[in-house]
Amino acid sequence: MPRADFNLTLSIRCDWAMRLRLLGVSLCALGFLALTSVQAGATGQDGRSTAADPVVTNYDSEIRVERDGLLKVSETWKLSNVTGTFTRFVVTRDHLQDDVDHVQKIEDLQVKAGGQDKKSELTTAGDISSIAVADISGDTQLDFTYTVRGAVAETLNGTEVRFSPLTGLALTVQDANIVYSTPEVTHVSCFAGAIDSNTPCTLAQIAETAGPTFKQQGLPPGNTVRMTVGFPKGEIGANAIVEYRKTFKRAFSTDTAQLITALAVLLLGAVALFLLYRLRGRDQVDPRRVVPASLFSLGQDTRIDFTPPADLRPGEVGTLIDERIDPVDVTATIIDLAVRGHITITELEHETEFARPDWELRRVANAPSEQLQRYENVLVRAIFGDSDSVLVSELGRQVRANLGEVQDALYDGVVKRGWFTERPDRTRSLWATIGIGVTVLGVILTVVLALLSTWGLLGLAITAVGVGLLIVGRHMPAKAPAAGRVLGQVAAIRGELLEMDVSELPSDQHAELCSRALPYAVVLGGSERWISALVATDSDEDEDEGFHWYRGPRGWHLQYLPDSLRNLTTNLTGALFTR
Repeated sequence: MPRADFNLTLSIRCDWAMRLRLLGVSLCALGFLALTSVQAGATGQDGRSTAADPVVTNYDSEIRVERDGLLKVSETWKLSNVTGTFTRFVVTRDHLQDDVDHVQKIEDLQVKAGGQDKKSELTTAGDISSIAVADISGDTQLDFTYTVRGAVAETLNGTEVRFSPLTGLALTVQDANIVYSTPEVTHVSCFAGAIDSNTPCTLAQIAETAGPTFKQQGLPPGNTVRMTVGFPKGEIGANAIVEYRKTFKRAFSTDTAQLITALAVLLLGAVALFLLYRLRGRDQVDPRRVVPASLFSLGQDTRIDFTPPADLRPGEVGTLIDERIDPVDVTATIIDLAVRGHITITELEHETEFARPDWELRRVANAPSEQLQRYENVLVRAIFGDSDSVLVSELGRQVRANLGEVQDALYDGVVKRGWFTERPDRTRSLWATIGIGVTVLGVILTVVLALLSTWGLLGLAITAVGVGLLIVGRHMPAKAPAAGRVLGQVAAIRGELLEMDVSELPSDQHAELCSRALPYAVVLGGSERWISALVATDSDEDEDEGFHWYRGPRGWHLQYLPDSLRNLTTNLTGALFTR
């Protein structure tokens, strides 16, 4: 390869690498030197060298520091045996603590060779700005003039110029001379070598008749000369260009303004949520109030009648208490319909000991003439459709598809009774939607503020308020005053179910009354003791048929009732609510 093409290729490759990082620049320079040394060391047949190494024989620079902090730079580069593109570098970004960068900008660049303008390309990549001059051949003198903005930084005792014009050059600089033209100077320093080297330059002094003078002899390829010149307060204006690195710590700054604002938003949000709950979500009743009530009353001829107050049904009781329709409310309603004579539940025989149990639900043709609540009618239609019987294992897609109508009817029923001013599910849905909206807005603001500023904490505070709204929204359905007396009655009934001596019930009505109370105990608690009371009606070891509402398979005994009902509840819940 001809020497000119060889040098041009190496220079272009170095130029690309040098724009990536200063370390890459240094390595490229060392590689360039090693390869060109091989070329320069080649010998002809007479044993003499055929070429010399490319070098910078002299670098002379005069830097005038203006009062406003601008640097007016004039440079002379004397190049020897340099062919192709010549590229020099200047450190234009200095990383400081607290994610702060001081940035310098090179402006008004002009390059001349032999008094004629030369085309040059100024680019900045990372911490380094590069100036590339093409079409260099042999021994050349280049004259650079440019302005540097942002090189003067404020210090405790004044200001300082921090400038590194010789950085990562791919060639050896044999002799470098830099002279500053400045007003009064307080101190100077100069270091040569790696970018963070503490090796002093050959000369750094404050002359009596001239400005600060710096010299460096024999600067190897890839090395840096960095200078500092200090000034008294008010002598030179600071013009450092400050930029901030995008870091997690800075994006979520805890500086006074950001922290106080975020805490204020959190505090105001918490107060607003509290007031919102007090005004809209707090029940207008006293849940501790107990109103005398009983599921049983003395009828004619000393018989005991089952008379729940206000004709309360188990599904309605469960919905009133926790303001939502749970699986237990629906399963308790099915058992209640069976106990009242509208459905019969028949446990099928097990094919094997380990076979999954199943039950047949059958609609009773001659059911009592009592009027069912709307949600009960909807539930019966959802279970049976056009059939008179169905297996629990087959209660599948059709029932689940119609379960929403059952819930709608039950919610509408508690509103119609005046226990709520609006449907609890719609109230929760409304506030959940608002909470999700505020949360999403907070997340978006967090990302935007973190990327564009230091106010990420403000976005997090808004997000926290949105999450708080989601939590408070679950408790926003408020019971109306009309629910107060009913809740008091429910409290009394719960106490009765948990504490009543079941043995006091008339023996001839024992099974009937315990069966009627069982659905309420499923919802309010104490179901085990009422099931046990039903089991206690078994007075022999013979197999039992069961009750009018629940019948067991062949060989079934009342002692199996607790397991049978437990399995029934589990399978009904799975059939109705599992998707």
